[in-house]
Amino acid sequence: MKSGSNRSRSMQKGINRIFIIIPAALILIAAIVLVSLYLNGFFYDRREIKVTPASSDAEIAALSTESRIVPQDMLSRTLTLLNSQTFTAPYVISWYALPGSISSITAYASEYLVTSDQVALLRCYVEAGDKDSARELANAIEKDFTGADGFLVPGQKITDLPAFSGLGQISPPHAEFEELPPETAYSMEATIGYVRALMEYYNKWGLASDWTRIEKFADALYSSDGFFFEDQTITDSLNTPVPTGANQDIVSAAEGQMPTGGSFTTLSLSALDLEVFRMLSEADSKYTPMYTSASDILSGALISSDLPLYAIGYTQSSAGYVYFTGETAQADLILSLKVTLHLVEAGLDASQTLLWIKEQMYNEGMLFTNYDLISGQATTTVEAVEAYGIILQIAVKADDRDLYGVALKRLESHLATSTTSAASGTIFRQMDNSRVVVFAKDNLETLLGV
Repeated sequence: MKSGSNRSRSMQKGINRIFIIIPAALILIAAIVLVSLYLNGFFYDRREIKVTPASSDAEIAALSTESRIVPQDMLSRTLTLLNSQTFTAPYVISWYALPGSISSITAYASEYLVTSDQVALLRCYVEAGDKDSARELANAIEKDFTGADGFLVPGQKITDLPAFSGLGQISPPHAEFEELPPETAYSMEATIGYVRALMEYYNKWGLASDWTRIEKFADALYSSDGFFFEDQTITDSLNTPVPTGANQDIVSAAEGQMPTGGSFTTLSLSALDLEVFRMLSEADSKYTPMYTSASDILSGALISSDLPLYAIGYTQSSAGYVYFTGETAQADLILSLKVTLHLVEAGLDASQTLLWIKEQMYNEGMLFTNYDLISGQATTTVEAVEAYGIILQIAVKADDRDLYGVALKRLESHLATSTTSAASGTIFRQMDNSRVVVFAKDNLETLLGV
């Protein structure tokens, strides 16, 4: 009888444990689910950010689909060349020169990490839906590229970053291949571009902490008295006649570009991304003055009707545009195209510029990096390869099939198609000494347009 009683008590204890364990397990599972939902923003009331959708033009979509450019392959190979084999993850170096067919022609690699390249890569990750890579890179950019004043710096030398201080020199320096942004204390273009990338990330996966980061950078862009911070130093120019704006006369010097006995600072117009300011202002009305001010500035930045490219800077104290720096009166094509993209995304008129680009492409077959302010002729034989990726983005936003087609065709002429090439699937440049060089910006700008 005693044995039976013990068994009964043992069974009762077992049943009691089951009644305890099951509810505890259910509570634990519920807690895990709730924490997971919280961490993934399920309970967070996110701010409404309306990201402008891509072009709805079926012909542009067809051109992109039929292109020899395969976005996944381009991104993968770009990362292999400019990230993995240089041990600079999560960043991409500025460029990589492939080795030649003989052993004496060794590979070369840039010594620098350009901030705008990292921002473009971040946007590519977001577009591709790669949340983990985007999150890692976003955190790293803020950590390694934020200057003392709170803005992003234009770039960093690889070995100046603590994480890579023991890496050593990747290859001998080759300054002739470097295309670095101006050396300034901070970069408005990189900072505003970073805000855009963060907002695109936020639109997909953002949490409260992400909006806090966006606000931190956005609040630094515009002062309480209504001015953007000027980041560009202009050196005194020769007293060369330059246009003062569309349909205006040629004068001896542009307002805001008079000799000052050295140099003066201006706001970089390529930095004024109206799409960023629109998204910010829709999320919080306190940012509306930034959009209004920036759109007013860009709307008057056209150089002339004969050369419908754009000024490089704007001096807010004198309300004067700056068309060039140094002693050569020439327009910078890449900076002008970035302004064009900002205008087109905002639905503002850039029709003269779009027509000029197509005329140049049809007549000359390519675009060059600089154009004379007076004659409108190219002042160099250096092809602006980066331009075509930016033009793809412009054409998408403008629903301009013809412009998209000519830019895509020119890009495909720079596409490495040999499966035996280390650059296969990427956009490359053939340098003067016959070196094949892959630039991060050429490929990342293209990826944002296809």
